[in-house]
Amino acid sequence: MTPQDPPKHVHLKDGRVVLPSNADPAAAGHVVYGWVRHHVGLDLGRNDPSAIVVVRDECYPEFTGRGFEQQLGDRRCTVVFQESIQLYSYTDLADHVARRLAKIPHWTLAIDASGLGGPFSSTLDLAGIEHWAVTMTAGASLSRKGRDVTVAKTLLLENLAVGLETGALTIAHDLPGKQDLLNEVASFELASTSAGNLVLQGGGKGHHADRAVALALAYLSVTHLDSGSMPAQQKLVGWR
Repeated sequence: MTPQDPPKHVHLKDGRVVLPSNADPAAAGHVVYGWVRHHVGLDLGRNDPSAIVVVRDECYPEFTGRGFEQQLGDRRCTVVFQESIQLYSYTDLADHVARRLAKIPHWTLAIDASGLGGPFSSTLDLAGIEHWAVTMTAGASLSRKGRDVTVAKTLLLENLAVGLETGALTIAHDLPGKQDLLNEVASFELASTSAGNLVLQGGGKGHHADRAVALALAYLSVTHLDSGSMPAQQKLVGWR
């Protein structure tokens, strides 16, 4: 293979992607690692359904045209899966999430750990499901302590809006229910309570924006929680 040939990427078991060198000594020292991984967002329903949204995060190495020199190409983040789940038992929901994650390679999971999400996070811990536990607050900051994340609702929303507006985040053209998701994102807004606290809400009766919140959590994982060069390999530890 020469650097002029169309690159055929090699997908490693840990989710990284490389260009083949065919053991050519001239390629030594020029290896650049890309990746393919999946960021999963889970919004925990209270009286309304829970929602799961998956964003595929891809970035492939490419030749620069100068010998074996390589660089990373454009990063692409695409919504490839979404669903709403009406399950009231934390155990049943954790079991459903585990079955979904078992079908997704190289994933990270971010959940809404606000309010009732705290006990559900503990349920996931007992089930051996690694995750980011994201608590939404007022203000305008983000902080992390281990797997626990505190993020301002304004930042969560603005981060999603910027991704969609700039094209850094797109929705697969053949995604089932794509228009429903777009409608939820359009209704996804911040409102102020009488106490001056910001709350996330959908636009109008019957619009809970569950999938919009799940998408915002998944994209927060892309932009703020996981490394941009190495996939955070999450696993189902001891799950049965």
